[in-house]
Amino acid sequence: MTRRYWRKWPKAGPGARPMRFSLALAGAAIAMLALGGGARAAESGVTLSQPWMRIIIASRPAAGYFTLLNGGSTPRALVGAQSPACGMLMLHRSTSAGGIDRMEMVDRVAVPPHGSVTFEPGGYHLMCTAPTQDVTPGNSVPVTLKFADGGTLTARFPVRGVSGK
Repeated sequence: MTRRYWRKWPKAGPGARPMRFSLALAGAAIAMLALGGGARAAESGVTLSQPWMRIIIASRPAAGYFTLLNGGSTPRALVGAQSPACGMLMLHRSTSAGGIDRMEMVDRVAVPPHGSVTFEPGGYHLMCTAPTQDVTPGNSVPVTLKFADGGTLTARFPVRGVSGK
């Protein structure tokens, strides 16, 4: 009979725990650098990816887009957003029925467990009223998403022009 020995960490003295913590901290720092300055952000199992904001005319509202992925086993609900670059930032949804396009404010957007929701042109989006001068193509602006359970998630949204590029 062959015995197999599995050891997660080598035996070490009193310095082993700080070393493990340092390795974990270094790994987290490397991961944050790899994410590209806000291209992804996470909060309690929810990950935000592909954030961007579109402005068409400086004096008109801008729109924010992104994808939320709930990697957890409990549902989450997005209930608001804010940004210093917007006078007000609201959750909106565009719909089309019977040849009529509508846009309406929504109170919450459910993010199911192990599911995702995408904010994109023609669907859910953030409506940025009274955008500041920071909302200019080539810049990026901070946006904080608020969840029903009190959690928040902040990321930088690159600003693009009318074509989305």
